[in-house]
Parts: sequence; C-alpha cells; structure tokens
Amino acid sequence: MLYLSVFVIMGISDAVVPILPELSNGTALTNGAASSLIFSSFFIGALLTMIPFGVLSDSYGNRLFIIIGIILTLISGLAIIISDDIWIIIIARFIEGAGCGAFFPAALSMLSNIKKRGQYIGEFNSLLNLGLASGLLMAGILATPTIIKNGVLLFEGLLIPVFMISLMVLINNGRGDRSSKTSEFTLFLRKSGNVLTNKEYMPIWLLSFVLFGSGGVLIALYSDFSADKLEKGILGSYLASVYLGAMITSFIGGRLSIGNDVLVRSGMLITGVGTLVSIIHPLGLTLMGAGSGLGLVGLVTGVSYLKVEKGLIMGVFNTCTYAGLGIVPLISGMMLSTLDYKGVFFINGILLIGMVFLPMKILKGNN
Repeated sequence: MLYLSVFVIMGISDAVVPILPELSNGTALTNGAASSLIFSSFFIGALLTMIPFGVLSDSYGNRLFIIIGIILTLISGLAIIISDDIWIIIIARFIEGAGCGAFFPAALSMLSNIKKRGQYIGEFNSLLNLGLASGLLMAGILATPTIIKNGVLLFEGLLIPVFMISLMVLINNGRGDRSSKTSEFTLFLRKSGNVLTNKEYMPIWLLSFVLFGSGGVLIALYSDFSADKLEKGILGSYLASVYLGAMITSFIGGRLSIGNDVLVRSGMLITGVGTLVSIIHPLGLTLMGAGSGLGLVGLVTGVSYLKVEKGLIMGVFNTCTYAGLGIVPLISGMMLSTLDYKGVFFINGILLIGMVFLPMKILKGNN
C-alpha cells in the first residue's frame, strides 16, 4: 500500500510542473519568479511540517499519518483543479506539501524497521520517482490549450481509491504501530532541535539540502527556460526523464554492497555534471536524475542506522531535503533579475560538485 500511495501522491505533486508558465499568468511577478513560488510553496509546506508530523507519528502511529497525508493531498489537488487564482494555487501547493510532511516520515519510519531496509528504501524511492515522472509526462501529454490541468485531474482521481483502501487498512488494524505511547510532543521537538544541530550529523543535513535544492532548481525553472524551444509533450518527457533516471538508479543502488558514502559522493558528482550538461542539452536532466537517485538511497539508508527514533530522524532528514527544495529554487528564481537561466544552472551545478568533498564519515559502513 505504501508503494501505491507514494506513486500517486508524487504523480499529483509533479503534474503542475509542465504547466507552471500557464499557472503563473495574471500576476505582477515575472514568469520565472512566479513559477518558482508555485513550485517552492509545496516544499515550504513540507519543510514546516516534517518534524512535527514525524514526532507525532512516533507517538500516535505511522498509519494514521499516512492517511492524513493522503487527505491533505486530496484537498490540495481539488483546489488546484477548480481555481485559476495564483494565490489559491500557491496555498493549495503549501497544503499539498504538508500532506507530504505527514506521509513521508511515517512511511520511511515503517521501512526503516525492516531488516532489508536498503532494498525496500530503494524500491520505495523507485516508485516515488516513477510517480514524479508519470505526473510530468501525463501532464505534458494531456494538457490542451483549453484545459491545462488534465494531468492533475487524472492523479486526483487515482488518489481517491488509494485513500479508500488506506482508510480500510487503518480501521482494520486500529491506529497500529504506536511506538511511543507516553512521549510528549514538546520533548520530541526539543530532541529534533538537538539532532538538527548535532555537529556529527551536520554533513548529512547539508548534503540533503544541496542535493535536492540545487537539483530542484532545474525542475522549477526548466519549463520557462525552454518555453520557446520545446512543446509541452516533449518538455514533459524530458522532465520525466529526471525521475526515470532516479527510479532506475534507486532500484540498483539499494542492492549494491558498497558504502553509503560512496553512493552519496557518486550521486552528488553525477547530479552536478547533469545540471551543467542540461544547459546545452535536455538529456542532462536524465543524468541529473540518475545521480539524485543514488544520492537519496545512500542518504536515507545511512540515516536509518542513526541511533535516534525513526519518525524523529526521518522527520529531520525530510525537513532538510524539503528545505532545499523550498528555498534554493526560490532564491534561484530571484537571481534571474541579475543572471540568466544558464548562469543560475551553472552556479547550482558547481555547488553540487563541490559537495563531493564534504566529510561523510558518519555514512560509512552502514550497509
């Protein structure tokens, strides 16, 4: 059920990306800035809710927060479908991000308790990326001059039966897997602050922030960068290749018997090179996605071995990834007032490659 849920949730979240320029019309902001704001509002919503929902899932059960995540995604998808007001769309994307804030710490916490966690995390990430790719691809293919939101409508429809099945599972099993009956919410928040500021863990948080933040810049801005070069269907295909590449390498990476630090370094390097290549050819997007898939498997698997409550640590980890996805594309969009798209992409590519030299001792030996 987790696999199906993550596929559909990610599909609906990325179905807006190929149509960002159209959703940005009617605002005083430039297209690049407006697109970045719509894109980033999703990740800001996730950023602000990952830790609270993560620690609550430790107290009240993972299944409950998986359901909450699906409900919030349904609400946001409906708002995006029925409204053309950019600020309502931005708020809806924020709510959608909060849905992911509820879903992902709970889902990853469940997977972290499985013996072959690397394999299952790799498979989960593969389905995640397949959902993202499908959202981009179908949104591009189904968009018409009169109805541009067909992709969102498709995945909203798919999410309804997923919600019904998940609800039945929750009812049949009760709240289930409650792991900390007496824990206090404020105590867990204090612990999350300690984990986030722990010097030993800082490289992981920085790597997560940059890998997904700088990688997300291309997803947020490539539609505007290539608006006069690629048709919607072709654009959706190239953007989908980011996640198809990540899907393949996530599946493979979860089965490799090598150190997580090696996976992360390789992922950072490949993602950075792919970002630079995309300046001259959209196939760089595929390379970028392949690198991010390796990096994610290495990071999530490494984090799962840290001696901290699973919901808490996954909440902190996802907070850092979504902080990058929310903040870096937004800043990059603002930089367009002084730089062109190629300059912004170049800076982010170099930043990703520079992360290869960051100490990763804490990730070694956890396979």
